[in-house]
Amino acid sequence: MNNSCCSVPRSLWMRALKMVCVEEIKAVIDAVINEYQVAYKAVPQSGLGVLQTQDTALHEPYFLGEFPIATSWVVLTDKQGNCFEGSAQLMDDDENIASLFAVCDTVLANNLLYCRKLADLVELGEFKFSEKVKARKAMLGSTAVDFSLLGTQDEDKKETQSA
Repeated sequence: MNNSCCSVPRSLWMRALKMVCVEEIKAVIDAVINEYQVAYKAVPQSGLGVLQTQDTALHEPYFLGEFPIATSWVVLTDKQGNCFEGSAQLMDDDENIASLFAVCDTVLANNLLYCRKLADLVELGEFKFSEKVKARKAMLGSTAVDFSLLGTQDEDKKETQSA
C-alpha cells in the first residue's frame, strides 16, 4: 500500500473528520464519485454496541451500557478497473456518514484523486480537536481545588487546645 498524503495517522482520520463540517466533506466526495465507481463490500449498518465488563468481586460479567455504532466498507473502482478498498466504523447512528467516511478512508489510504483536499480537511479536523482538548484542559485547570490546606486548620486547633 502507498504512503498516505495525510500527515495525521490513519487511526485518527475518523475522529478528525467528525470535527469538520459534513458539507465540506460531501463536496470533495461528490468529485470523487465522478471519477470512481463506488460499490459496497458489505452492507452499511448502524445499531447499538454493548460495553461489557467483569465485576471485580464476583467476577461475573455485566453490561455498562449501549452506544451507537455505524459501519461501512466500500470499494472504489477507477476507469482502468483498479479496485481500492476502505472502511469506517464510527460511534454514530448514521450509516450514510459511515459510508461517506469509508470513501474518505479509501481515497486517503490509497492516495487517489482528491487525496490532498481530503488530507487538508483531516488536518483541519485534527487541529480543531487539539484546540478543543486545550480548551478542556484550561477549564479543568481553572477549576482545580487545592485540598492540601483543609486538614491543617483542624490540626492547628487541636494542637493549640491540647497545649
